[in-house]
Amino acid sequence: MPDEYVKVLFKLEKEDEDYPPVEYERLWARPLGEGLFELDNVPFFVRGISAGDVVAAQQGAGEVVFSALVRESGSSTLRVIVFDETRVEDVRRRLQEFGCSTELNVSKMLGVDVPPQVDLHAVRAWLMDEQSAGALEFEDASIRHDGRP
Repeated sequence: MPDEYVKVLFKLEKEDEDYPPVEYERLWARPLGEGLFELDNVPFFVRGISAGDVVAAQQGAGEVVFSALVRESGSSTLRVIVFDETRVEDVRRRLQEFGCSTELNVSKMLGVDVPPQVDLHAVRAWLMDEQSAGALEFEDASIRHDGRP
């Protein structure tokens, strides 16, 4: 990331004993001034946040710490676990064909950014088919599209 980017720290809420597997997630962001930051990567664990969102954050204990969502980007965020590692790149390629961008965390977990102009229903329908076939599992992390599924 270029020098002008910073990482914004998000404290995660435990959903169960083992998930998420970390207490914090740090997302790359571009400072906009006056304590505002535009997020520049797809979250893996933070819920209700998407790439391109503008957030307020404060300097604290050597870190820039999230305090509030200021403006939604319109993008939705999905999480995908691909069970067969050899299929990860195929799944990423298919999601990119829909117009989504993906980020890989570890070897089989994808953060998926679904921009506002992409048909979220089509992406979710394909993922549901793949999930029914036992190839992957997915969940909605932040749904922002109009006519939400």
